[in-house]
Amino acid sequence: MNYQELEIGSGFTGGSKKLYMGIAPIQIIMVNPSTKKLADFYNTEEEKIKDPVYIKDGDNPSTRLDFYYVNHPEFHTEFKGKFSIFVQGNTRESKAGKKQYIDAFTRTSWAHSLSDLSAAQENVKEFLRLDMSTVREAKPGEETIYSLLKAYGNIVPKTKPLELNDFKQLVKANGKELEDFFSYFNTSGAGVNVMMGIKDAKYQDIYTGVFMPLKSKVTDYVKKNIEGEYGFKSYHAGYTFTEFIASEAPETNEVSEYTSSDSPMLTANVASQDTDNPFSTVSEDLF
Repeated sequence: MNYQELEIGSGFTGGSKKLYMGIAPIQIIMVNPSTKKLADFYNTEEEKIKDPVYIKDGDNPSTRLDFYYVNHPEFHTEFKGKFSIFVQGNTRESKAGKKQYIDAFTRTSWAHSLSDLSAAQENVKEFLRLDMSTVREAKPGEETIYSLLKAYGNIVPKTKPLELNDFKQLVKANGKELEDFFSYFNTSGAGVNVMMGIKDAKYQDIYTGVFMPLKSKVTDYVKKNIEGEYGFKSYHAGYTFTEFIASEAPETNEVSEYTSSDSPMLTANVASQDTDNPFSTVSEDLF
């Protein structure tokens, strides 16, 4: 990826485990790290770290990408953790049999076929139309990855494409290109706002259904995404960043599981824990 060619939007600026709720700015520093890097991250011995297993084989193989983050340097509450996005090498399809298509500028749409998509684009406003010369079938998790990258770098691809060099490398659990991306933007003070929540009253959770550029406002779209039918199940009624106190916490969001193939988010966020995580990486005693 040529970082110099990306179109950056205006306004870009650069013991026991505490848990937090609400929106907070983070910087991502590792993607699918080795056990040694994990040990350094958690300031513990390498022997206490389980060997990362990022790929789940079987009838429906998938790859987990673990994004390890810390608080943004300008945010004075210190914390660290991870969230996960799942990717696959096949085509993303809805329960209705539609395929998701994506162009080189990360615009997406659903259709039963490429010809149906082309016909439907004629009725779409010109600035929203997909670039049919670069359209292809999207992979599960791909839209989410690009959503994160755009928010992180405040990238608004209009005339210059935003494309990873090789998405297949992500499916192989190789996070180097993503790690290089975050490292490049971190030097300029970049980061991303994420919505934090609490799972089962004891695990930190990060919502991957929406990522927000730094200094962005909580719009009605963001609220609907978080609180809606397929929203953030670990949401605790509020967007102001605050420490989670179990005895004072409101109930979590009563929504359906947000892994529906018809929902905006096929790749679910994963709380920082082992009991629900089919790809355990970090030992529970680190939390």
